[in-house]
Amino acid sequence: MNKAELKKLILDILLPQHLKCHSCGREAIVNDHGVCSECESKVLFVPETAGIQGVDGFVSGMQYNDVARRAMIPFKYNGAVYKKEFLTHYIRIPESWSFDCFVPVPLHPKRQRKRGYNQSEIIANALAERYPHPVRTELLERLRDTPKQARMTKKERLKNVKHAFRASDAVSGLSIVLVDDVRTTGATLFECAAELKRRGAARVYAVTACCSMMEVNNGN
Repeated sequence: MNKAELKKLILDILLPQHLKCHSCGREAIVNDHGVCSECESKVLFVPETAGIQGVDGFVSGMQYNDVARRAMIPFKYNGAVYKKEFLTHYIRIPESWSFDCFVPVPLHPKRQRKRGYNQSEIIANALAERYPHPVRTELLERLRDTPKQARMTKKERLKNVKHAFRASDAVSGLSIVLVDDVRTTGATLFECAAELKRRGAARVYAVTACCSMMEVNNGN
């Protein structure tokens, strides 16, 4: 039995959910990142041109279509953290990025206590296993428990997160990879990058598990 087979066996014993597709939830033969062949065939990728103003480089694992959404919502809100293996599988950090650490987009402490975890930190930790760099949660904090942005316009989102974050002076001179779950308008990543650079970060890249193509196609 090889390492991958042993890992899957352990997951199947510890996590019965691993026997079901992480997207559609059907009991099926799943691949090593937990999805069935039908869902795998519907995964769509994000073009390299999907940049964000003020961010030195941006990549996302997959488009936020129904396949991704069915995994992301329970991962983010219902404690289904095992779905990280699917949600992070397609992320590829460019070799041209030279960076010092991963910094997950923080939740407000009140919201993190209620949820029990920060989904962006889980994604960052998963990436750190593949790209051996530290995860530095202390470098960025959220000052305000901002309202959920799902129904907001881009302008409203920008206003919602304005001055919502504070970076540590320890970011001075560092090149950082911001990590978040879903990019919609890019407002949160824009504001975080601006704050990190204001405190002296040399470069700020951004990575998300998923990306809404509606905003990218509209030039946002």
